Amino acid sequence: MAKFNPAGIFSREEKRFIGEWSELLAFPSISADPAHAPDCRSCAKWLVSHLDKIGFPAKLLETSGHPVVFAERKGKPGKPVVLFYGHYDVQPVDPIDEWQTPPFEPVIRNGRVYARGAEDDKGQFFAIIKAMEILVSSDKLDCTVKIIIEGEEEYRSLGISESLEKWQEMLKADILMLCDTNMAAPDTPTIIMGLRGIISLEIALTGPRHDLHSGMHGGVAPNPAAGMAKLVASLHNPDGSIAVPGMYDSVAEPSEREKKLANASAPDEATYMTAIGVPPVAGEKRFSPAERLGFRPSIDINGIHSGYGGPGMKTVISSRAIAKITSRLVPGQDPKFCLRAIIQHLIKNTPTGLNLSVVEQSIGGPGFKLNPDSALVKKAEDVLRQMSGKEPVFMWEGASVPIVASLAETAGAEPLLIGFGLDEDRIHAPNESYSINQFRMGFIYGCTMLSAL
Repeated sequence: MAKFNPAGIFSREEKRFIGEWSELLAFPSISADPAHAPDCRSCAKWLVSHLDKIGFPAKLLETSGHPVVFAERKGKPGKPVVLFYGHYDVQPVDPIDEWQTPPFEPVIRNGRVYARGAEDDKGQFFAIIKAMEILVSSDKLDCTVKIIIEGEEEYRSLGISESLEKWQEMLKADILMLCDTNMAAPDTPTIIMGLRGIISLEIALTGPRHDLHSGMHGGVAPNPAAGMAKLVASLHNPDGSIAVPGMYDSVAEPSEREKKLANASAPDEATYMTAIGVPPVAGEKRFSPAERLGFRPSIDINGIHSGYGGPGMKTVISSRAIAKITSRLVPGQDPKFCLRAIIQHLIKNTPTGLNLSVVEQSIGGPGFKLNPDSALVKKAEDVLRQMSGKEPVFMWEGASVPIVASLAETAGAEPLLIGFGLDEDRIHAPNESYSINQFRMGFIYGCTMLSAL
């Protein structure tokens, strides 16, 4: 009998895999925009049909938001139950004029597939789905596999969050498997040992009843745009630390071993500068960049909007300013407390003559970390070593997958987070892409890991 060879299978099936992946990428499944709700539903229905076709009976689960895709294939008695999570929704495409090609018309350039969602998360999760398909057709999948793919990860995960309790029995599993994270460096197998949580809010500052002539009122009328700049700047101290009282009170300190492992996989300043275009100089300077990303909270201004931004000049004092803010949280921090603390700080620091309102607020989930010495992590290390010939590294990632902690708790499952993203993929930005080689690595990992369970 010929040896099972995932790399050889990928070479044989590559054209078909990329064609199906491109079909998935063509859905403009932008969860944050109500205008794209029909596209999100169409994408979910496509996934149900596709999963049915490859041997995973699937259905749509309705929620208060976009539908969730669920599928299950029973395995052999005594084998573990794997719950695989992904998300089919994507980020908005703004600024659209910076895309070299239309974001929902996938194209291949220099071995990379360009489209919104190419990496986050359609490329990552679909590579694992293709691995599952091949394992079923090769009679190599012994474990029970449950698949849950949501449509609101990029917009708070409210629908799935509200439904977890009633789905608890259906979701029970031993392992929660995700492929929605990064590698520490190209071709470097990486196990994610923790993710930060997230809270978000949108605030508005209002001043005069209507926009004012800046000559007639400049220097007299309170300016919401200037006030917003001052207000959001108050969130940080001059040394880069967070100025909101209480934000650090319950931060769980990492062990010396965790810090050593995190720093060992981190890029140096020159590598970071080359990849991103700026040095890693924000935040608390007494911690390394890896420690700041993995073990320290952050507050980030995602957008500020006020006044005139078109061609030329318009001498105006705007009547309103808007800011969108997120905070990444680490283990130990209570998201509800932190959200209240930020809002109280903003109220206290609102400039005189302006009125603050909280337009929207949400809690995405807490931060969490895993045990680097667990049996599952050790098995994953062996699998990654076998498939790559390299020693895997551990990384505590600064990003969030909001539902992971709650989903793991509901399912009673141990999370396993291994992905193949890179900074050059430009997720959440124009010209997002994912290389065919990264997709291939995800496929080989899925085949190797799942067949080893």
